[in-house]
Amino acid sequence: MESIWNSAVVVIPIIFVLAYGYAAGRTKAFGSPDAIETINKLVLTFALPPLLFVGTVSVTRAQLEHDLVLFVALLASLLLAYLAGLLIAKYLFKRTLVESSIAGLAFSFSAGPFYGPALLGGLYGTQSGIAVSMISMVINVVIVPIAVTVIKVDLAKQQGAHSSLGSLIGQALYQAIFKTPFVWAPLIGFILVFLTIPVPEVAKKSFVLIGQATAGVAIFVAGMTIAANTFRITGEVLAFTLLKNVALPVIFAVIAFGLGMSADTVLFREGLLLAALPAGPMIVLLATRYKQYQQEASSILALSTVGMLITVTALVMMLRP
Repeated sequence: MESIWNSAVVVIPIIFVLAYGYAAGRTKAFGSPDAIETINKLVLTFALPPLLFVGTVSVTRAQLEHDLVLFVALLASLLLAYLAGLLIAKYLFKRTLVESSIAGLAFSFSAGPFYGPALLGGLYGTQSGIAVSMISMVINVVIVPIAVTVIKVDLAKQQGAHSSLGSLIGQALYQAIFKTPFVWAPLIGFILVFLTIPVPEVAKKSFVLIGQATAGVAIFVAGMTIAANTFRITGEVLAFTLLKNVALPVIFAVIAFGLGMSADTVLFREGLLLAALPAGPMIVLLATRYKQYQQEASSILALSTVGMLITVTALVMMLRP
């Protein structure tokens, strides 16, 4: 019983801040509906990039090269999850291709950039920023551009437009990399590490100061996002919640073992916990933008987040030395 409590203590603060943000959203504490977008921008554009940059440049080139296996494992597992989710939604739940693409994201889009700094930082320290950087790049450079391209191709087909596939992919990648600071910030960090260019300690401390705002505020705004959307439990919502919280960590573990990763390493544990995190708020943002799958996306977001209390707590308990 004591081990369960000790593991839950890692997750409970996340749930508390999430509930705090949910209460703020329900009571409209910030007034304007645009507040969520504003606070989200504070996190993803101004606080998270410096944190990921510092986490990346705080390791040696040898460590970074060693950790690249985690990037490959995350890339393979999230890509497989997206494709599986799309096919399940399309052929089992008879969804349109646009809805299926968002459902695929619900399966594959781990909230690593939102909850990762709070969870992994508390367990493994500042260097866990590398793992968060890697899942951020996988999601935003590969998974989201693929999902958005599928959506845009289907919408263009419905409207009779003839945008080329190459043009759509190029636009998606441009948005994912150059318009997304928490993608290019760690990329710059990787380049500096590989070129063995040191970053002054005063610069690291300056970046950490603003980066420390990431963990709490990111979870808080996720709670506000849940409060702002409708919620309904259906068989489809339950299925995708279980896929996200249970199946994705299993897929990651199988692929990681296949790549030769050991279950005793911090690298494997970080990747497994990142895969086990709930669906990210991006699925609600995309559903709202395209006005499809909105209720299902918000319900999966809410249910997978609450379910984290069970699944992530169980994993933390299993992974503790």
